[in-house]
Amino acid sequence: MNHYMILVLLIIFTAFLMKGNRAHNKAYVIVASLLLFSIYGLRNTYVIGNDSTSSYLHTFQRIGPMTWGEVAEIGDGTNTGYFLLNKLFFELSGGDYQLFVTTISAFVTICFGRLIYRYSPSPVQSILYHFGLLFFTFHFSALKQSIAMAFLMLAFDCVMEQKLFRFLLTVILASFFHFPALVFLPAYWFAKLHPGRSYLFLFAIVLLLTYLFRNQIINLMLSLYKDDGTTADLSSVQFLRTKALIMIVIVVAALVFRKPVQQDRQYDTLLIFMGIAVVFQTFCGYNNIFERLADYYFQFSVIFIPMVFDRTADRQPLIGWRLMDVIDFAAPYMFCGYSVYRFITTCTSDSMLYPFKFFFEV
Repeated sequence: MNHYMILVLLIIFTAFLMKGNRAHNKAYVIVASLLLFSIYGLRNTYVIGNDSTSSYLHTFQRIGPMTWGEVAEIGDGTNTGYFLLNKLFFELSGGDYQLFVTTISAFVTICFGRLIYRYSPSPVQSILYHFGLLFFTFHFSALKQSIAMAFLMLAFDCVMEQKLFRFLLTVILASFFHFPALVFLPAYWFAKLHPGRSYLFLFAIVLLLTYLFRNQIINLMLSLYKDDGTTADLSSVQFLRTKALIMIVIVVAALVFRKPVQQDRQYDTLLIFMGIAVVFQTFCGYNNIFERLADYYFQFSVIFIPMVFDRTADRQPLIGWRLMDVIDFAAPYMFCGYSVYRFITTCTSDSMLYPFKFFFEV
């Protein structure tokens, strides 16, 4: 726990020293990213992490002696990029799994730092939400999806800049490492929509239909996944679980505190992404391969939430300005405080993250 407490305290302390609540603060983003990498990227990968110390390590060791042709045939063409990356690092490093995971960690951290530098009105808030929404701990346990999510952070640029070819190329590349990343493919066209008055009604209808027909939809997804060993257990679905509630609260709060306007395309796009994430969360359940589909959209909440309470933005709240000023002042502290609490309690309760060890520790 001490390592995580120190990390959080350093993130907050440097934010005060370097004005981490200021948008486009390159110096702070670099320092904060290095702090994140110090834990995520320099962990002892043979001790810390879930998938990275079990099935992923086994995959790395199994693929190493194979020929390139044999590696390309693994998984019937699904996630081929990830398997080829294993082979490449095995050949270049002489089977050094630590270097493999550390390099992936560096790539993911750079993409995240770049995202909050370009789009977040408050980088320190974005990092604390990255903790509280448990994306940081998720990267200890899902290497394939971590790589894909990082590529989709880059794809968000293409959405905002309306560069279709580059967007398609980036999403396809992400799916090369984690096939379900293709779920982000419609994002380019979703971003062209404006969440007007009918948005909440349409959102509720789609959410209801998705939940009612979730079994049929998930069976269709499984048929497209091309992996005989992939299953999705919906028997223990708890729709109103903590994460789904957080998503719904964010969407509703956004509609109340910062009414979407036609000219605010970045905010509108992210609001639509949050709605899509809630819909995908209807698939949440135990041992469900598609449980994390929502994260391909919901990962952008780390830049969206600060926008909701951005006092410098041109907004039209649905509540009085006096109350809005109070909420603007108090809400970020409450959200960030809860994020820190959730992150720390998760780290101390997960046996694969506590006690923490660096790669140089025995």
